[in-house]
Amino acid sequence: MRRLSFFLFSFSLVSTLLPAQSINATVEGRVFDSSGAVLPGASVAAANDSTGLTRTTVANDLGSYRIPALPPGLYTVTAELAGFRNEAVKATLRIGQTATLNFTLQPGGVAEEVVVEAREALLSPTQSAVASVIAERQIQSLPVNGRQFIDFTLLAPGVQVGETTSGSTDVIVEPVTKLSFAGQNIHFNFVAIDGADNISTASGIQKTTPSQEAVQEFQVVNTSFSAEFGRAVGGIVNIVTKSGTNTVHGSVYDYFQNDNLNATSALATPGLTKLQQNQFGVSLGGPVKRDRTFFFANYEGQRRLESPFYNTALFQNLELVNTAKAGFGLPPENLNVTRTAYTDNLLGRLDHSISERHLLTVRYFFNDGRFTNQSPLNDGFDAPSTFRNNFFRDQSLVGSLNSVFSPNLIHDFRVQWARRTFDFPSISGEPHLEISNVFTTG
Repeated sequence: MRRLSFFLFSFSLVSTLLPAQSINATVEGRVFDSSGAVLPGASVAAANDSTGLTRTTVANDLGSYRIPALPPGLYTVTAELAGFRNEAVKATLRIGQTATLNFTLQPGGVAEEVVVEAREALLSPTQSAVASVIAERQIQSLPVNGRQFIDFTLLAPGVQVGETTSGSTDVIVEPVTKLSFAGQNIHFNFVAIDGADNISTASGIQKTTPSQEAVQEFQVVNTSFSAEFGRAVGGIVNIVTKSGTNTVHGSVYDYFQNDNLNATSALATPGLTKLQQNQFGVSLGGPVKRDRTFFFANYEGQRRLESPFYNTALFQNLELVNTAKAGFGLPPENLNVTRTAYTDNLLGRLDHSISERHLLTVRYFFNDGRFTNQSPLNDGFDAPSTFRNNFFRDQSLVGSLNSVFSPNLIHDFRVQWARRTFDFPSISGEPHLEISNVFTTG
């Protein structure tokens, strides 16, 4: 028993010290009467308009209240006290936000109610971090080529596309946008999905992320991190996926591009302008049991075929290049190859409200990518014999139990199982031949 007690104490201590990524919101404030005097004992409840999740607290002797660990969303926050009219406010709470919402109750009957609609911008004076939230409306409405929603991170101040050894958007190993915060190294960042690590241990860069259709919102933390964040000196991207609601919602979509509709790129090699891309998918979310259990699922696929870009020097001197290669017994370069990018992306999520104080979430994510004839340099300076294929598969299973014991005591237990397989073999296996700063073969 002594050993067990020591283990539980040690586990509790370690759990307290480990850095965690907050994927919830907190609302706090004070309750006053019309004269400005505080109202201790006032009851304050926050109810999620979409899922019915409700958490209640009581204002202390200073009239202060605090409701932590609320999933992001639209809430109706109500304050009431016997002898006063109820006041209810609709407020949108964002990921990682600690919002301040004060109430002034007027004398009157308990049955009377005053509703103030939609306070979108709530102050967060207790937070020191410089952070931006990209909300669902922006993710769904703003145009982004390729539907890589994490590109919206570039809307935050001080964030730009970072340089790598293979250019700024190389597709070998990690076909994702490389992010630099305030000019820092792209490996100095931390990206989390539903609070779970999404950094590849092979590359030190974020792994693939869920479909744009499956993301509710995400937070970009630039600097002045609070104590809950760790492992990053660059920036933090904190992503939360969608959950189901009391209303059944779904979508079916297909986004396409092709060389008949698109203008020809200025970088395209004459006669090699193939482009065909389809991004298609379906999503569905709704209740399993109203106000208690919800599901959400999304599948998205991409099929992209295109002609690579080539350096003009390579295109204009192809015959000389092939003659030189023949002297080494190597086959000629064939520029008329097709580059493909096929992906399948699947996300499933289940949320269950065990009680007002305990919320259980389970989420599974699967992404499979098959990229062929990819350029390691990604700048047009390499010939097809240098191309590689890039095959990878990401899977992750995340479970979390969020418990609120009091306004100042919460417990967030989270566990993740993740598995990745990857390979990027050479197309030709030919020896490396290079004319410095002009082009490369092999």
